[in-house]
Parts: sequence; structure tokens; C-alpha cells
Amino acid sequence: MRADLVPGNPFPDLALPETTGRELTLSRIAAGQPLVLLFVRGWWCPKEQIRVRNVVAMQDEIQREYGALAAVTVDEPYVNGAFRAGIGADFPFLSDAARAVARELDILEVTDEKHRPFLPLTFVCDSRLVIRGVWNGFWFWGNPTPGELRRTLREITRDEQPSYDPVSLWAESGSGAPDAGIEAPVVWVREDSSGHELQRGVWGGGEVPAVGERTTRSKVDGRWWRVEEIRRAGDRVAIHLRKEGEPDGDPHLVRHRMTVPRGGLT
Repeated sequence: MRADLVPGNPFPDLALPETTGRELTLSRIAAGQPLVLLFVRGWWCPKEQIRVRNVVAMQDEIQREYGALAAVTVDEPYVNGAFRAGIGADFPFLSDAARAVARELDILEVTDEKHRPFLPLTFVCDSRLVIRGVWNGFWFWGNPTPGELRRTLREITRDEQPSYDPVSLWAESGSGAPDAGIEAPVVWVREDSSGHELQRGVWGGGEVPAVGERTTRSKVDGRWWRVEEIRRAGDRVAIHLRKEGEPDGDPHLVRHRMTVPRGGLT
């Protein structure tokens, strides 16, 4: 494995085809959220079937709690599509059939001369794709347990989100300092109408917007996020956002994505 693939270093922003053949980058998949990244031998490996099914069992909680998942195999996209569907995965499977990434990162399992697969590696990266944890499952017990994945993601959230301790934050200042949490030059900070911080993330919208400018719509209620204030601390900038207008007042109308049993509603 390449020497720089260790905690504290950024993971390369790979670009590979997913199951439809469309090319995706890791940064697009993560979308500014922590990422659990699996390098998988392939559908044919019984140990990998168990390993990936264990992660699939966690996919709702990881993706609901502001994280992302991705798997990379050496299989063709259509094979990945069948594997992904067969185990009920709800995250991208990327294909490195030419082994270009495997060679670049030096993560081929050289002892398997028939399949030439990846080493079964698991990486957990923070919102800037900086590696926070690495596991090698060449022996199955080297794979991370659900508890280890949860603990690593918890540590990332605690480091990145001042609102991890919301009671203390709201009582002291309402919102964290511009240089608190995620270590990025520019971050967005979503707040309620009274200035209580909810969440922050890496600003990926180019130039810093002006106060009063609209940015994106809320996925929960469709209202615009509007720039309330720009705060600075040294070379760090925080864009404070609040929703424009009033909520619809109907507590029974929920617009965000909900998960239901795969058999559907009856």
C-alpha cells in the first residue's frame, strides 16, 4: 500500500465509472460529508459477501446521519450492478477493471494471481477527504466492526461540528466561531431563526456570497437558505445561513427522504 495512505493525509479524489458507466469522483459522492470507502475483492469472494452485507446493514444510519458510502471493485460496471442489487446496497459501486487505481495506490492483493483483486481495505475520511481510519481485512477480523466505524464517525462529527454539544453551544454563544469545527478556508453554517447553529460544512460554491444572497433550498421544507452574516477569524471565513420566510406550519408534511422496509408500505 502506498506510504501516504495513512491517517492525517488526504485520500486521492478518484474518478471511476459506477454501475451505469457514468464517471463519479469521491468528492462528488461524499458531497462534503464524511466518507466510508471500501475496496472490495469482488462478488465472488464469500468473505467479501459477508463484509459488504455488514456495511449494507449500516447504510441507513450512516447516510441518514450525514455520511456517505462508496465501494470500489475490480469488476466491470454491469457485474457491480448485479452485486449491488443482490445485496441491497444503496450507495455507489465503482469499477477499476483495468486495475489502474489498484496499481497507482499499490493495493493489489498480489497473492491472488487468478483474480488480481484489491486488498480488502476500508478507509474512513472526514468532510475534506482526509483519512481518519484504515483497516485491512486480508484476514477477516482485520475489517472494522460496526462499533469501530461508529466510533470513528462520531470522532469526526465531534471534531467538525460545534453543535455536537448543542446545549452548551446554544447557551454560550448560539453559534461557533468561524475557525471552529471543520478546518477549511470557507465554511457554511446553518442556523435557526434565532442564530442557534445546526450544522456546518465546507463551502463549495465558489466566491463568498454577499449578505442577503440566496444559496440553496432546504430539502426539508423548500425554503431558501439566505446569507445572514459573514464572519472571519484570520484567514477562515464562515457564511452564516438562515431560512428565508416562515415555515408552512403543517407538522404532518415531511419532505425529506424517508427510509421504509424494502418490501414497501402495506
